[in-house]
Amino acid sequence: MDLCKALAIALLASIGTQATAAENNNPFQAALMLTTIVPAVIISGATAATSSIPDLFKSAKGDALAFIGSDGQIRGAEFEQASRYYRSAYRSPLMSDAQLAQAIATTF
Repeated sequence: MDLCKALAIALLASIGTQATAAENNNPFQAALMLTTIVPAVIISGATAATSSIPDLFKSAKGDALAFIGSDGQIRGAEFEQASRYYRSAYRSPLMSDAQLAQAIATTF
């Protein structure tokens, strides 16, 4: 998230200096740029920062299916890694291992 904030601040600073540097700059264009480009950059930065999470769960789909099919007896390495990531990323886990396996199997 710090990368997103830094990117947004740098973009705002560059737009601000461009807006004041040009003498015949249209204020409508500057306002339009601030209201359209800055939110798009912030959203795309946040999306890029979180796009690696689904890759971890995508690779665990086969192990999650094995976990579900064996009633929790088979715990593959990739499902175990996804489960540990889930437990470390959220303080109070919202799902059990069976629910997490079901979510991975149906979502990815």
